[in-house]
Amino acid sequence: MATAVPVFEERRMSIGRVFQRAFAAISLNPFVILSLAFVIGALPGLLMTYFMYEIGLTNPAVLRSGSISSWGIAAAGFVSSILTFVISSLVQGALTRATVSANEGERVSFGESLAAALRVLLPLIGLSILWALGIGFGFILLVVPGIILLMMWSVATPALVVERQGVFAAFSRSAELTKGAKWKVFGLCLLLLVIYWLLSLIVGLVGLGTFRGSSPEGLTATNIVGSIIVGTIFNMLWGTIQPSLYVELRQWKEGDSADSLAEVFA
Repeated sequence: MATAVPVFEERRMSIGRVFQRAFAAISLNPFVILSLAFVIGALPGLLMTYFMYEIGLTNPAVLRSGSISSWGIAAAGFVSSILTFVISSLVQGALTRATVSANEGERVSFGESLAAALRVLLPLIGLSILWALGIGFGFILLVVPGIILLMMWSVATPALVVERQGVFAAFSRSAELTKGAKWKVFGLCLLLLVIYWLLSLIVGLVGLGTFRGSSPEGLTATNIVGSIIVGTIFNMLWGTIQPSLYVELRQWKEGDSADSLAEVFA
């Protein structure tokens, strides 16, 4: 039986409501959302970090010794980047499915959420690559263009997953939805950055430090647990807040109910 979630009628964009939507989705379907954030979010990233450590790519002493060729370093970096894009695409696509459905009180399974991401995986990967390249290049150009693109493209992923648009259409749709609310979106991104920093700081202070590639003991139990905690929580937050922002912007601009949004997955 579906659990009711908050219904918002006021036609103005609110960051507070974005968080309300995200936390309502988490409370409605906590097992699935936490599982998605852990299984296809934090865990693969940790395994990739462990692999990079084992072959010496995170150890300055190994790199200085020349035991790994520059081609080997470049190949490992390329594979790592591709895997990162694939993982991030899967996480965001699956959590978008779970979050948008939760906005109408519908619980979806882990498999249903993952299937929704897999159906648009290639476009999601292409979008992630262009998103990273565009914003990265924008930050090189005196930072401000990167910030502008970050705000403009902040809901491109949920636009692609929900509306089944192409990559460039999703960027345009995101720019359309964020028009008039970019500073609020910027404030939301800053808040998430602060939350991530605080999470890392708290975990470090209680002895669950982040991974140290040059540490002689390598990956310790506290390194592993700390990485999993921070990775899972942040994946869960970003993975639910981004589609919640999309729903809030769409309702603000167009007055769409959560019901009409969820119909695309029927």
